[in-house]
Amino acid sequence: MTRIHSTIVGALALTYLSAVPASASELEDAVTDGATRLTADEINKRLADKTVTFENLNTGAKVLVYYDGQNGTILKPIGSDQTLTGFYATDLSDHVCVGVYGDKPMRLRCVNVLLIDGVMHKFELDGSLRGRIIEEVAGNTI
Repeated sequence: MTRIHSTIVGALALTYLSAVPASASELEDAVTDGATRLTADEINKRLADKTVTFENLNTGAKVLVYYDGQNGTILKPIGSDQTLTGFYATDLSDHVCVGVYGDKPMRLRCVNVLLIDGVMHKFELDGSLRGRIIEEVAGNTI
């Protein structure tokens, strides 16, 4: 009897756990709310030969980033005289990845790009929101 009782309790617990929805990521929530995930080609088209102002929504920091259309990039934190050079590329999973020369060791940061109400938003690979592009200007303005 105890064995049957344990089996029934275990089955009920599994049924309950599978019915409780897992917490959705910010990326999943955005897609559910109508955001569009951009493809690699769409990302390249939107960024090529543009300077964008990226706002990190976690820290409030803003950075100018120029994407030259040939996979080169220049970054300049707003309020700083420092500029960094690097490169960018899209991968086969439609992420945009950026590397900065001089970082030791060099690391690539890859993110998902979603369009929300016409504005590009960058999401970490874990689905958390990193920031958004608040301005796009043709050419290199850095």
